[in-house]
Amino acid sequence: MLDKQLLNQVVQSGFDNLIFLMRVEGHTLFYYEMVNDLAKEKTGITDKDIGKELQEVLSEEHYYNMYPEYVKAAESNEKVVYEDYFHSTSHNELISETTLMPLVNEDGECTHILASVRDITDYRHAELAKEQSKRHIQLSEQRYKSLFSDNTDAIVSVDLEGIMLEVNRAFEQLTGYHRGELLGKPATVIADEEQRKYGFAAFEMVLEKQAQSFELNTSFNGYQLDIDIKMTPIIVEEEVVGVYVILKDITEQRHAERTLMKNQERFQLIAESSHDLITLVDDHGIIQYASPSYRTILGYSEDQFIGESLLHKLHEEDGSRILNAFDHAKRKAQPIAMDFRQQHINGDWLWFELQAKPIFDENGHFYQMIVVTRNISERKAYEDELKSFAYHDPLTNLPNRRKFKQKMLDYLSEDRGEEQFAVLMFDIDDFKPINDTHGHDFGDEVIKEFGRRIESNLRDGDLVARMGGDEFIALLTGLHSEDDVIQVVRRIQDTLEGNWYIDNKVVNLTTSIGIVFPNHDQITDEDLIKMADNALYGAKALGKDTYQLMTVD
Repeated sequence: MLDKQLLNQVVQSGFDNLIFLMRVEGHTLFYYEMVNDLAKEKTGITDKDIGKELQEVLSEEHYYNMYPEYVKAAESNEKVVYEDYFHSTSHNELISETTLMPLVNEDGECTHILASVRDITDYRHAELAKEQSKRHIQLSEQRYKSLFSDNTDAIVSVDLEGIMLEVNRAFEQLTGYHRGELLGKPATVIADEEQRKYGFAAFEMVLEKQAQSFELNTSFNGYQLDIDIKMTPIIVEEEVVGVYVILKDITEQRHAERTLMKNQERFQLIAESSHDLITLVDDHGIIQYASPSYRTILGYSEDQFIGESLLHKLHEEDGSRILNAFDHAKRKAQPIAMDFRQQHINGDWLWFELQAKPIFDENGHFYQMIVVTRNISERKAYEDELKSFAYHDPLTNLPNRRKFKQKMLDYLSEDRGEEQFAVLMFDIDDFKPINDTHGHDFGDEVIKEFGRRIESNLRDGDLVARMGGDEFIALLTGLHSEDDVIQVVRRIQDTLEGNWYIDNKVVNLTTSIGIVFPNHDQITDEDLIKMADNALYGAKALGKDTYQLMTVD
């Protein structure tokens, strides 16, 4: 048996470690038998916990982390060392290294485990800080390599005497010299007279901590190049210790700019002689150029548009479409085409067809939008006329059957609340004899007058259309009862009574009316038209000059 007094002295001394003496039962249960004062102080375990099983004292997470290690030590009778976390009484999470030492009896059975827990938090943090410092140095080296060695611009670092200390690959490619031929030599050995002239003056300014930038058209490696040169002081502890010289080949860029300038001159010649509106718009939607044709087409001077938004004088209903289309063109690098309205100086709204193409610079950044605009007002008027033909009766200029059905469909899809409606079908009683007696031209005039008289008795929101021949149909909206329908019908009948004077002839006309008054929305436009037609024939069967009302429940 263990000498408990001796064990207690070992546990309490415990050096600088947290010491726990655990009694083992059956290799799977572990009871607190002794805990040193340091462990009590750090973990919050008290004398009340002595005799309790491991799971009763620890949190669930901590228990399931520790338990397998204790079982391993008890079953193998060998020392087990592992790392873990524990929460101290100061509410800090500490990193620990735990050593489990099994104590065995004369039969070789593990009766106790002595657990020694060492706080290695500071050690692990120091290791982490060391690793982070190492990583920071590596990142700094990579950044330096990206900024200097791998930079696409040519870079050379020189000391205060102008001696070359380091060059990157781009510098070797630009100058045609190898690194070994350059290091340790003055930069003047590879500079021509013009480079020295500008370089000396700039170098003196950089030594005074003033960065310099200038351009030269000069010779390098046998080629005439446009070079952008930047000189930057290398400052250490407030002292200039050297200079970075960065050379960027901008030959292609300058060539493109000169070409663009020539193209712009050609463009201006074309724009000034064009009958379309030509406009250049920048990234902020501001007009940078407006062609002289603005004066002849819109009546405004082109100067009245330059500096204004691309929405200047545009119809407010078209503004958002224009902005969305321009944004899409810039993001997708695609041309766009659309119609819009713009105001003439006389106040009229003209229709235009716009074609716009985004222009990007050599870096792929949006530069400007070229917009060509053509007046299509005549075409729009013709299209409107065709649309009117498609939806209107050419004889009476009233809506036709197609327009009426479209109105019905739109109305049936609306949320009307408690509002009711009715459909009325009309035709002229005994119209055929009128045609036969007076001729078709006279009959056409009768039909036109019949349509006008019906329309004159309708209210806002109502619609009358010619179905064909002498047959008309009407939609009455905003109703609350059958009486509302009957009032409209009686007004129409009153208007039709008496003599009609057409082409110096007198005629007397009456009408039969079929009425459908639905009490629900579960009905189609075609069903309503059929029901109104059936009601019309029912009215004629009653003796004409009357109406028949059909209620649909």
